[in-house]
This record gives sequence, structure tokens and C-alpha cells, in this order.
Amino acid sequence: MTGMELKMKILLYVGMIVALGTGPVMARQSEQSVLLNAYLRFNLAQQVNAQALLIAENLSEEDAKAVRDVADEWVDDEADAVRKMIEERMGDRARDRFEHFVSAYTAAENAGDAAYLSQLAASAGAGSVEDYSALRRWVLDGGLAQQLAAATRLLSEMETWADVRTKQPDTPGLDIWLARDVGKPAAPVAPRRPVNPLAAAEAPSVAWNDEAQPAGSALDAFAQRRRDRREQALQSAQAGMQQLAMERQSAEQEYAARRMAEAQADADAMRAQAQRQAAAESEAMAQRENSFGSRIKRVVGATVSASVGAFTGGIGAEAGRRAAEELFR
Repeated sequence: MTGMELKMKILLYVGMIVALGTGPVMARQSEQSVLLNAYLRFNLAQQVNAQALLIAENLSEEDAKAVRDVADEWVDDEADAVRKMIEERMGDRARDRFEHFVSAYTAAENAGDAAYLSQLAASAGAGSVEDYSALRRWVLDGGLAQQLAAATRLLSEMETWADVRTKQPDTPGLDIWLARDVGKPAAPVAPRRPVNPLAAAEAPSVAWNDEAQPAGSALDAFAQRRRDRREQALQSAQAGMQQLAMERQSAEQEYAARRMAEAQADADAMRAQAQRQAAAESEAMAQRENSFGSRIKRVVGATVSASVGAFTGGIGAEAGRRAAEELFR
């Protein structure tokens, strides 16, 4: 299994657990509601990345890089989804509207603006909420419930893999671990054996018929027979060389097919090993999911200084500018 195939499997895995589901809902949402969901989803992705970096801290450089790479892919995918969600609703105004919303939102929360909170909560359909943290928790439990579940599942998978890998160094890599339940790739098709060209190249010799030869001296006839024999020998030699080349190509293709089959068998064995190890850790993995869910909701639903400043920096216009730069880079 190639690196590209594994990467595609990881992306497929991520897609399977995300389940966006934003299309039909978006049509019923106000612009502010769309921007609120987009901004909090942006913060959620950033928090996933922060938690992944913590998981990577005590791993070997190779394993830490694997965790960071998957986290980066997750953040990129989420950023793409958030941009698409805003752009489909607001078109060319998407970046400006997002920047303006983050600026107004963070400034209002920092100032404790109850009127802005009430208006935003009503626009989002949350009704009456106690404070900005309560509004964020409402969004996480509602509009972003699927994204939150997918994020905690991914973090749980990574932390479980890191723990198992530390105890059992022969544990398959993170890419195989994440792709263990994704559809098994089709078995490689053995290359077709090339046709033997010798039979095609060697036409049957025409029987010599003295009567068919043109009239002439015996010497001319003898010279013609020599030329014919030399031509036939040359054709036979060329066919022989072609046959050797085709046999060499056939041997190389058969060797490549064997190597592909061996590689597929190794990949299947590692997938099976990852499945067994993950099954043995299913209870611990479920506990980690719950733990990460509570942790992320606590951080993203915290005060503006913790939930915003930690990711984008600043309050008000500065927060809006940095968030827009990060999302629309």
C-alpha cells in the first residue's frame, strides 16, 4: 500500500466520521447564525489541533509527526468546509462578513454586551441564554454536535494509538490504524504474460524449388540462396533477441506482481493487527471520547479570552482580522 493510498484512506476516514449535514439547515439559518456556527466550528478545529499537539509531545519524532500530519489534514478539511459554508451563503462578501462578525462578537462578549447576546441568540434560535458561554455550549450541543463527535473520536483514536504504540512498538503506524476499518482495497491484478513473439516472428520456411527460380547461371542461383539463408538467419536472430527481451519483461512483471501481493498481504496483516488492538481498547477509547468531549466543550465554551484569544489572538478588530487571515489564507 503506497503512501498516497494511505493518505486517501485517512481522508476517507475523516470524511466518514465528519458527516457535515449543513446543506438543508443552512437555508433556514440567518446570516448571523451561519457566521456563529462557522466561527465556533473554526475554533473547534483549532482546539482539535491543540489537543493533538499535546498527544504528540511524549512520542518519538516519527510518531509525533504522524499525529501532527493527521491533525493538520483535519484542520485543513474543516477550514475548507467552513469557507464553503460561508461562501455559499455570502459569495464574494464571505471574508468581509466573517471578519466583521468575529470583530463584533468578541468585542461584545468582552464588554458583556447583553443586548448583542440577546439579538444573536434569537437569530440563532437559541432563545434566552444566560451568557455567551451558554450560547456557545448550545451551538456545540446542537448545530455542531456531529462535528464535535467526529473531533472527539479522532482525538480518542490518536491517543489510544499513541498509548498502544508506546506499550507495543510493533503496533502499525497511525495511518494504518485510522484506515483499519475503511474498505479493503482491491487485490492487485497480475500483469498479463506477454505473447511469445518467436512464433509470430518466425514464418515457416518456403521449400526450395529449383523450378521456381528464375533462369540464370548456377552461380547466380547459389548467390541468391546464400542471400536468402543470411536473411533468414538475421530474422531468426532478431526474433531471438526480441524473445529474450519479452521473457525479461515477463519476469520483471511477475516479480513486481509477487511484490505487490506480498505488500498487500503485509498491509492486510497490519490492518488485522490494528483491528485486534483497537477492539481490545474499545472501552478505553470510549472513555477517551467522553473525556475529550468534555474537555473541548469546556475550552470552547469558556470565556472569550480562553476560547478566542488562545487561537486567533486579540479582541475585536484584531481578532476578526487574524481569524479571517487564518481561515481564508
